[in-house]
Amino acid sequence: MFHVSRLASIKICPLLRLTLALAVIGAGSIVVAAPVSLADSAEDAAIPITLDGLTQELLSRNPAVQAKRRAYEAARSRVFAAWLPDDPEFGIDAENQPSLFEIGGRGNLEYMATQTIPFPTTLILRGRVALREAQIAQQHYQEAIRDAAWHLEQPYYDLYLARRTRVALGEVRALLEKLSSTVRARYETNRGSQEDLLKANIELSKVEIELFSTQQREQVAQAHVAHLFDKPLDTRYLLPEEGLRPEFPTSRQLLEQQALRTRPELIAAEIGIQRAKTSRWLAATNWLPDLTGRIEARQFAGEDSMREYDTFIGVRVPVWSLIKGVGGEWKAAGADVRQVEAEYIEMKNEVLLAVAEAYAKAAAADQAVRTYEQFILPQAKQQVEVSLAAYEAGRVDFLNLIDAQRMLKESQLAFYQAEAGYEQGLSDLRRAVGAQEFDAAARNPGESP
Repeated sequence: MFHVSRLASIKICPLLRLTLALAVIGAGSIVVAAPVSLADSAEDAAIPITLDGLTQELLSRNPAVQAKRRAYEAARSRVFAAWLPDDPEFGIDAENQPSLFEIGGRGNLEYMATQTIPFPTTLILRGRVALREAQIAQQHYQEAIRDAAWHLEQPYYDLYLARRTRVALGEVRALLEKLSSTVRARYETNRGSQEDLLKANIELSKVEIELFSTQQREQVAQAHVAHLFDKPLDTRYLLPEEGLRPEFPTSRQLLEQQALRTRPELIAAEIGIQRAKTSRWLAATNWLPDLTGRIEARQFAGEDSMREYDTFIGVRVPVWSLIKGVGGEWKAAGADVRQVEAEYIEMKNEVLLAVAEAYAKAAAADQAVRTYEQFILPQAKQQVEVSLAAYEAGRVDFLNLIDAQRMLKESQLAFYQAEAGYEQGLSDLRRAVGAQEFDAAARNPGESP
């Protein structure tokens, strides 16, 4: 079972508190209800989903995963056969026949059973090669699982970002509607200007455009998820509202060590080196003689029982095997080993680079998320409150209040973007490491990156 951490719960309380504060501005109490979006009206018909549930469903239906699984099962089934010698031979030799197709009668019959047994090292090494191939196929299967999970996580977090952005823009729209109502009330009582009213309406129209565009992106993200499962593209999904943001692993060195232990491609490459070395030994010992045993029994014409028995034991003379080995077979086997060893070094360097890139991406997003939570969002909220008080006192014009509101909106959306980037960065990092979870030591805050 894959364990993928859920997304963090988002606090939009500052916008709600600001909305309540704006409701008391101006003469009288004004209530303006925000229109319900199409996305909101479809929530009741949406399918509740979690990333874990989607991952398990995808793995049971993904053709690439199933193909790798079948390849692994096939390779594993061939291991036992590789340890066994070739089939024995049974035959009947008809002697002294009166004619070509007349068997028996005055002719003698000779019964034979022959079995060739390769040199013991040949069977052992051949079985080990088949075992390594099955182990390599198993690692390819594990990599297909991680790859399929990664391809699901990316559109899932895109859907998360679009959903959270739509919610934030909906609250910004409600805020601007309150501002517009307040400015209209001030204008009607000759305490505000028509210019301020026009600015508020323009900002509200801009947010409506952004909100509609975000709704379209959300539908596309949902269609992408539905496409992965061969479902109607208009299928709606309901994401979990709350969760805990996964802890960021602080030690890149420990993650690199974990990747060298757990990355399926690297494990497959290491097994490939062992397979190549075993094949080299197989080529080097291929000249060792095979043994052939044969038992013969003769039944002479006119007799009901066997009267003569022969036993034969033969040894293969490795004339051509030695010539083949000296002529280049042994050298080629050694070159194969050096090739896979060089490929392993190149793959290891690529894995370490992928870990470094994914770590840097996730670290940047983690730092951005914490900065927005601890500093930018609280200060942007405070700036709106200060601008609102100054506007009420007549010390600043309405444009300053709009700028403060716009900065709060952009900060809130940037926070969602950073949070989605953080989750996608962790997804990339899990893929680079090749594990479902990071080692506990790598998550230890006391470790230095």
